[in-house]
Amino acid sequence: MTREWMSVIDSIPIDWLLESDNPPVRFFTMRELLEYRKNDSELIETKEDLCNYRVTQKILNRQNLDGSWELPNQPYLPKYKSSYWQIMLLAMFGLERTNKSVERGVEKILNFQQPEGGFSTMEGQQKEYEFVRKRGVKKKDPIPPYEDWRSLKNREMQLSCLTGNVCLALIQMGYEDHAAVKNALQWLVEIQNKDGGWLCPYWGAHKNDNHGCFMGTVPPLDAFSEVPKRLLTTSMKKALEQGAEFLLMHRLYQADHHDFSPIKKDWLLLTFPQFFYDILRGISVVTRLGHGADARIDDALRVILNKRLPAGEWPVEKTYTGTMYQNIEQKWRPSKWITLRVLKVLKNIVLTRGHLDLCQE
Repeated sequence: MTREWMSVIDSIPIDWLLESDNPPVRFFTMRELLEYRKNDSELIETKEDLCNYRVTQKILNRQNLDGSWELPNQPYLPKYKSSYWQIMLLAMFGLERTNKSVERGVEKILNFQQPEGGFSTMEGQQKEYEFVRKRGVKKKDPIPPYEDWRSLKNREMQLSCLTGNVCLALIQMGYEDHAAVKNALQWLVEIQNKDGGWLCPYWGAHKNDNHGCFMGTVPPLDAFSEVPKRLLTTSMKKALEQGAEFLLMHRLYQADHHDFSPIKKDWLLLTFPQFFYDILRGISVVTRLGHGADARIDDALRVILNKRLPAGEWPVEKTYTGTMYQNIEQKWRPSKWITLRVLKVLKNIVLTRGHLDLCQE
């Protein structure tokens, strides 16, 4: 096992991460930090225990018989209890397609993939159509047939962030060879912005935008970074390079045209689950792609290192408490999930640089 990188970092709380109360963190610590072999009996035993994680159990217990969560025809709302979000969470917690509940859930969400390849938030939005219809009647405007309206709305609401997150989850669960994943990845390649980032190409809110969206960029980039090398096409590799450069040119959180001031202060908060963008997710992706020696990550790295707690852990600073089936960790307290993710980043940086030294401030 390659553990030399650990000697560069003081007081790594490995024993804490290996505690049995959080089987997914224990499993990923063994596999990704300590590099246990796949056939290691302890690693296998821990993997078999993944379904016993209290959050996973709550999610599985709330699944409908048809494989969905909440409303069968509405995979996006309510956040963060509907089908898309549960598949993302189960992937984060290490479950794979061999799990029957995962298989049923994935079969359900694949029904919401659009012909072009993206995943849409809009299915079964009868209430919104009723609003459109009543407004049309009041203003004496033409009212489109429901099926025509729904088809157009579904296309409009294909989101790069959603599609990237769904692809990431499916790849992590073992669906990398599935035609739906390949189609979605190809769609993401085709809609990549000229600046290397991503926008939601048909959404009215972005119709006049030219600059890539961080929220829309990191999920596709995250998904592409998990594609096995045997499946990476030339166009995917180009998308990865351009997407990574988009994040790096902004130093992961800074406005390149405004003296590199923070674009959004919330991005500096260490967040779990990582559904959207923060500096930890950004630096995780670019270091996983081999950019650990790039000095443009150092401002973000400095922010993260300065958040370390006295005992060597990192806190979770933003959560979705009260909006999920089960709260995961308490805000501002030491977080096993955040600590694990930070240590994975530090490992990649040390393996690339040979040290953790930062550029001069």
